[in-house]
Amino acid sequence: MGTTVLLLAVMTATMFAVTFQAWRLGNEKRDVALLGAVGGLFSVGTAVAAII
Repeated sequence: MGTTVLLLAVMTATMFAVTFQAWRLGNEKRDVALLGAVGGLFSVGTAVAAII
């Protein structure tokens, strides 16, 4: 596992944890959706980096 994949995987997990906390605290749906979308982009980047 390369350094890039590891860093992206950590960022993906962090973004999803932050999204869950924001949802739990009752932030606006728009903000939670934005955090989830950024987490999704990190997960796509992790998958692409793992394949390459």
